[in-house]
Amino acid sequence: MASPQNTIGGLDINRTDICYTRCLPDSRLIANVCIQPLEIDAEDYWGTVNSAFDDFLKEFKIPGENIVSSLPGEYAIIKKIVLESDVNEINDAIEWELSQQIIGSIDDYVYDYQRLTDTPEENFQNFLVVGYRNSAIDRMTKLLKSKKLNPIIIDLDIFALINVYEINYDDKLTIPALIIFSDALKTKLILTVNGNFVDIEIFDHTEEIQTIEHFISTLNVNIKKLLANNTGFGDIGGIQFYLTGSYFSKPETAEAVLGKLKNCEVLFPFRKITCSAGMDDEKLMEFSPQLAVSVGLALRDID
Repeated sequence: MASPQNTIGGLDINRTDICYTRCLPDSRLIANVCIQPLEIDAEDYWGTVNSAFDDFLKEFKIPGENIVSSLPGEYAIIKKIVLESDVNEINDAIEWELSQQIIGSIDDYVYDYQRLTDTPEENFQNFLVVGYRNSAIDRMTKLLKSKKLNPIIIDLDIFALINVYEINYDDKLTIPALIIFSDALKTKLILTVNGNFVDIEIFDHTEEIQTIEHFISTLNVNIKKLLANNTGFGDIGGIQFYLTGSYFSKPETAEAVLGKLKNCEVLFPFRKITCSAGMDDEKLMEFSPQLAVSVGLALRDID
C-alpha cells in the first residue's frame, strides 16, 4: 500500500470567516477548501472563533495536520533595515535596530528577517524585518493546539497574498502589482514587484465610505498616496491591480471597482494551481476572494 501524501493546511482566521485550504505540496495540488462564516458583530470575537472552529472540525476531520496560519499584517512591525556589509553578527544588529523602532521591550516580540536582493549601496546589505507581539502568536498557537492541530508556521496575511500571486502570476512578476485586499472592516493595499513586498497602505471602512461609490473614491485617494511614497514605480497607469478579500465576494461589488479601475482583475489563486475540491472554475472564481489568503498559506513552501 502506498504511503499517504504529506499534507499542509492553510488556515486564515479573519473578521468574517475561517478559511481552510488543504495542499498536497508534492503534487502541487489543492485537495480541499472550506469557508466557515463568523458573526462579524460578535462581542466576544475569540469565543465566536472557537465555536465556529468546532463546527468546522465536525465537517473536516484533520487532527494532527500541519497548519500554516496567518495573523493580520496591519498589527505587525514591518521595517527595511540597512546594515553595513561587513557586519558579522546580523541577528544582534537587527535586534538592536528593531528595538529602536518599537514601543516597549524587544522581548515582547517575535521577529524574523530576510535579506533583500536590492541594496542601497555597494557596501551595504538590506533586510526586510517583521516583528509581532508574542501574545498574539501565543493565542493563535494555543487555539490550534487545543484543536489537536500542529502549527508549523505563522505568517502574515499580506505575505500569503504575495505568495499566491507569485505562484499563479509568475509570468507577470516584473510588472509592479497592487493587491487590493478588503474585508468588511478595512482595506490593505499591498505593493509588490518580483515577488517582493514593497510597501503597504491601510484604510478603515468608516461610516462615511459604506457605499461602493465612497469606497472607490477613498480607494483612489489611498492608491495615489501609496504610489506617491514609491515614485520609482511610476504612476497609476503602469500598475496592475488585483482584487481579493471577503469585501469582493459579492460579484456586484467587484464589478463596480473593476469598472472604475483600469488594469484591474480579481486575483485568482487557482490560475496555475490545480484544485480537486469538486468545484468548477466558475465556483472557484466565486469563492476565490475569500480563499486567497488560505491558499497562499498552504502553498507557502511548495517550491
